[in-house]
Amino acid sequence: MTIAKPYYPPFVHVEPTKENIPFVELGVVDLSKYVEGPEGLEVRKQLAAELEEAVTTQGFFFLEGHGYPKSKLDYLQAVSQAILDLPLEEKERYSAGSAQSDADAIDDGKKLGAERGSGFKQRGYWAMQNGVRDAIEHIKYRDLLHPTLRNKHSYPPLVQQHLPEIAEYFSFLHLNVVRKLASLFDIILELPEGTVWNLFEVHEDQPELSGGGFGRAMLYHGMSASDEAKTNNTWLRGHSDASALTFITSQPMASLQFRDYHDGEWKYVGYRPNALVLNIGDRFEFLTGGWAKSTIHRVVSPPKDQRGHRRLGVIYFCDIKPSVYIDPDTLQSPKLARLGYKKPEEWERITGEQWDDQKAKSFGKAYINLPPGDEPAPFYIYGRLAERWHQLGK
Repeated sequence: MTIAKPYYPPFVHVEPTKENIPFVELGVVDLSKYVEGPEGLEVRKQLAAELEEAVTTQGFFFLEGHGYPKSKLDYLQAVSQAILDLPLEEKERYSAGSAQSDADAIDDGKKLGAERGSGFKQRGYWAMQNGVRDAIEHIKYRDLLHPTLRNKHSYPPLVQQHLPEIAEYFSFLHLNVVRKLASLFDIILELPEGTVWNLFEVHEDQPELSGGGFGRAMLYHGMSASDEAKTNNTWLRGHSDASALTFITSQPMASLQFRDYHDGEWKYVGYRPNALVLNIGDRFEFLTGGWAKSTIHRVVSPPKDQRGHRRLGVIYFCDIKPSVYIDPDTLQSPKLARLGYKKPEEWERITGEQWDDQKAKSFGKAYINLPPGDEPAPFYIYGRLAERWHQLGK
């Protein structure tokens, strides 16, 4: 007998804007064309060529044909909305960090904070320009690929009730979608089959030996007019992701932008129903010595005909194994060597875990984000610029 799922009001996305927004033409990789086995090699080579163009042109691209049913993704968004609309008192009981980022000490290794800890991040946690605090809340899930460990985190009853469906989505992305993308990266980088997947593969209930990452449902409430004036209409300041790959549900609100590292201009990301937006993160950039670039992106206030609506995204920040050294010596790619991509002398040899630990603790801190303008105060972690501002020679 099939047990009916609890009903929750669906999250109603805003209608696509009718304003003349200059959306950039992003690459599209259609994984429905992927064919396993020796007979599918030629098809995979074609997909690899499309992936390479998307990664090296902008670092942002659409992923279609991922295989996760739209009905299930719609339900996950409805559940996410219900979770994020829980009473404030309940969300505070399951907070992932302090009320503000600066209170989560950067030198306290035991304090994950709302950037990395499981549970809720409240509005106002991150500092922005000119004394403004953010108007975003999210819930983060850890250890979703590990059945025993994921149930040990402290979540409200509503999350516990739906943890199997939540884990199913993020597990599908990692074990199906990432595995296929890893195979395509093997072809691009001229590596033996399975090389890149070996960095992402999962050993059940052994996170220290596994690729992984964390899931997040993120709700933007919008800012007051006075705060938007102080932030130049920015809802989330430009940053690059500390992860290797990031998967974002495509949304019709015209708010997501990335900064083109060829010309330094901010470009609008459009909308493709049931597609995912994928961007390269820091760790994959470091693995490839800068061949793949971690893309700076931000969220800005939408056009007038989309005002007054909330923006909900479901995001997977996908990581390689924490102990992997994040530089080209790990991959030993003939293609990267031939093209001259190698570890710059100023980069210290570090693992992904070291990078994540330091970068996550710095995000949203007031002393970094107080300067006006597009960019936060630049600073370095292990010889590497913390936010990957490539454009205009940076």
